[in-house]
Amino acid sequence: MKSPRYRDGFSLLETILSLALLSIALAVLGELARGGSRHAGAARDLTQAQILCDSRMNEIIAGIEPLEAVFDAPYEMSYGIREAEWKYSVDVQPAFVEGLLQIVVTVVKNVPGDDPPQWILVRWLPDPDAVPVEEES
Repeated sequence: MKSPRYRDGFSLLETILSLALLSIALAVLGELARGGSRHAGAARDLTQAQILCDSRMNEIIAGIEPLEAVFDAPYEMSYGIREAEWKYSVDVQPAFVEGLLQIVVTVVKNVPGDDPPQWILVRWLPDPDAVPVEEES
């Protein structure tokens, strides 16, 4: 027979304490999930910016797009599909080495904020207007 001072079940204090611990754990897990989702979105945006930047640079190298400076143009694929939320810039300058051009392609997501996702790609290409230097023998 049980003594009268021992009861079956949980006390009200134990139940409130366990519910408080459960709610704190759920809040922490919710914040972790929200942060993970935010970082996954940022990684997706940077990957898309890298792909678009590389695609624009390859179109310039292949001669599909002209080798000229462009500033904050809306990104449009060569085959007519428009990426409305992205814009790009192309900067063409003489490189430090004679006979080469430095091509800088920048792709930026067109969203409000202080730090929008962007990707910058730099390549050196032979200058098509450069006069070849003759070697002395």
